[in-house]
Amino acid sequence: MRDLDLLNEYLVRLRQERLQTAHNQAIANEPSLLEIRVCAREAELCTRIREAVVVLARDPGKFLQEFLP
Repeated sequence: MRDLDLLNEYLVRLRQERLQTAHNQAIANEPSLLEIRVCAREAELCTRIREAVVVLARDPGKFLQEFLP
């Protein structure tokens, strides 16, 4: 389970990094809407993966049913 905790921590930090990048791009002199959206989607994906890892840690059977039908 320690491995899953480390993965969770990594995903939290990666999400924060992507959101910070999107924020920095948004306040730039010439912001690129596409780049901002990509970073936001990456942050959202980190959240979804993290939620799946939590389910896997608690109940592998539920993980299989929910994420690997």
